[in-house]
Formats: sequence, C-alpha cells, structure tokens
Amino acid sequence: MSEYQYYRFECLDGHLDSKALQALNVISSRANITARSFQVHYNYSDLKAEPNELMLKYFDIGFYYADWGSIYVYIKLPAGTIRDAMFEFSSDELYLHQTDEWQLLVFSIEEYYEYFDDESAEDFFQHLAGLRSELIQGDWRLLYFMWLKEFDSNSELEAIPLIQFDFQNINEGLLAFAALYTIPFTLVKALSMMLKAKPSHQAKQSQFQLDTWLNNLTEADKNALISAIFEQGQLTRHQALAMTRKESANNDESYQYWLTPDVIAPYIEQAKNQLQQEQAEAFAKKLAIEKAEKEKAQTEIYRQREHYWQQVQEQANRTCASGYDEASRYLHQLFEAHQFKADEAAFEQRFKRFVVANNSRKALLNRLSDLL
Repeated sequence: MSEYQYYRFECLDGHLDSKALQALNVISSRANITARSFQVHYNYSDLKAEPNELMLKYFDIGFYYADWGSIYVYIKLPAGTIRDAMFEFSSDELYLHQTDEWQLLVFSIEEYYEYFDDESAEDFFQHLAGLRSELIQGDWRLLYFMWLKEFDSNSELEAIPLIQFDFQNINEGLLAFAALYTIPFTLVKALSMMLKAKPSHQAKQSQFQLDTWLNNLTEADKNALISAIFEQGQLTRHQALAMTRKESANNDESYQYWLTPDVIAPYIEQAKNQLQQEQAEAFAKKLAIEKAEKEKAQTEIYRQREHYWQQVQEQANRTCASGYDEASRYLHQLFEAHQFKADEAAFEQRFKRFVVANNSRKALLNRLSDLL
C-alpha cells in the first residue's frame, strides 16, 4: 500500500528571502521551491518540518493531502483579523493557532472517502488566495460553514455572533470549500432564512484603500515601517497593516445577537422543503434546456438529411470498424430527426434501400440491429 503525501505552500504578500530559501532547502532537498512557493510529494517518507510552523514562519496559504484520506487547508491571517468570539465553538475540523502577529486557521479532514489526486489539489488550491482575501476583508462565511457542519452532528454547539452575511449568493471559492468539506446546504439555507427574519449585526466588510491608509499614517507609523523594512529586508501589506492598526487587535465587539442551535432549528424543515423545491425547479429547467437544444439539433439534421445520408454511405464504404461506427451514429441521428418531425415513413423507405445496398456488410448491420 502506497503512502502518498502532497504538500503545497505559498506566500501571497512579499517573497521568500535567501535565508528562508536556504532553510527550506534544508527541510526538503527534493521540493520545488521558488521565491513564493514550496511544493513536494512523498512516497513512504514525510516532510521534515511541522506544516503549522512553516506556515507561521514563511507562508500565507497551504494545502496537504494524503492518500489515506487526510486533508488539511491552511490560511494565515494578520493577528486580530477575525474576532475571538468567532472561535468559541468546538470543532474537530477547525483549529486556530494564534501568535502576537498571526492567526493561523487549519481546516482538517481526517477521513476523506472520495477520489482525490494532485489535479484535485491544484484545482482547490486556486481558490485559497481568494478565500484568504475575503476573510481579511471581513467576510467570515467560512467559519459559519464550519459551525453549521459541526451543528449537523452536535445540537449542543456553542454560540457564535450572528452577523448579516450573504448566504444566498455563494461564490466559486466558497462552493469549492463547501463541496470539499461537505457543508450541509440545508443548514446554509436555514441560516439565510433566519438572517432575514431575525435581528443581526451588520457585516463590516471593507476594501483596502491605499491612499486613505497612507494619509492616515503618523510620522511614528512611517518610521516604524521604514525600520522594519531595513531590519527584515521586506514587509508585506498585511504586516504593515497589522503594525499600524489603531485599535487593539483582539478588542472584541460587544455582540448582542448570537447564532445558537435553538435559534436556527425552527428554520431547518422549511429550508429543507425550499431547497428540494429549488432543486426540482433547477432540474426541470435543465431538462427543458436540454430538450430544446436536442430539438434544435434534430431540426438541423432533418434539414440537412440528404447530406447525412451521403455521410452514412461514405462511412459504410470505408469498410472498417470506425467507419461502421460513424455510419451507425449518423443513422441513429437521422432516425431520431425523422421521428421528431413525424416523418418515420420516409426514414424507413430510405433505410431499407440502404440495408439492401449494404447487405454483405454484416458487421455494419449488426450495429443497426435496433433499427432493423
């Protein structure tokens, strides 16, 4: 049994200096290391470092999976980005490591039973930068996803602040996360319905404005930033923001409204019914679109039926398996097009002539047994 393990880490703000690159090469001489990333896989071996420590020291996002089912997602944020009250609930799949400078969020799956490979990891990794950016800007829906998943199996879950986030319009990154971590969408729907009915706190989401930030810097702030750049050789945007933060990093607001199991419970059955109805409507719409597209294609085939009959005979004349396969495909398309236009008699007449002309080609006729 193989023991395949995949690691990928990336820094989004700034780059790795020569000292960091040297240290990483000592950790793994076989890794693909650049000024911004570290990627390696192992068979019957392991990384000679703790991923949490690598993340806190060098990187902003990270991903790990092993072929026995373990998956870990790492997102590092400046200290104080997310209020402490958001981490009051217990979850085996969400771990917070805090330092004076950083909040490291670790989302874990110990037993993932679906097929997963490097391509799956690469596809998911493309969403991590966006998810991190959203968290920094005040969009904390990832944490509500984890709360809802824990609540799905634990009705005694601790409360978290109830903040007015949009759970109706879920972007591609959040959808990818929800799919990987099997977030129950019935509960997401219930939360969205509850937020419409219950009072909650307004979300404080903001885009970083460079000019505004620069104008608000004091001389002391500027001197501190310049000193840090000279000492460290570089300074990321989020490090600079953390250094110049005016308020205490973990100065939690006084929350009046809270998300609890009792508050969301009355909306679950209604959400389930509504979600089923929406899914049924979406499926019906999909079928209608597929039907319209098929009818359009059949109409076009019928319009060009003489051309298709010529193609049938040309493919049959190739006297090879692939030619017979193509002739069969064209004939079945012609049959469906004539059937759609209620002109089966014309097809049958033409088809009989074709069978007589190709009577010696048994391999071809065998492919047409359902039409004979």
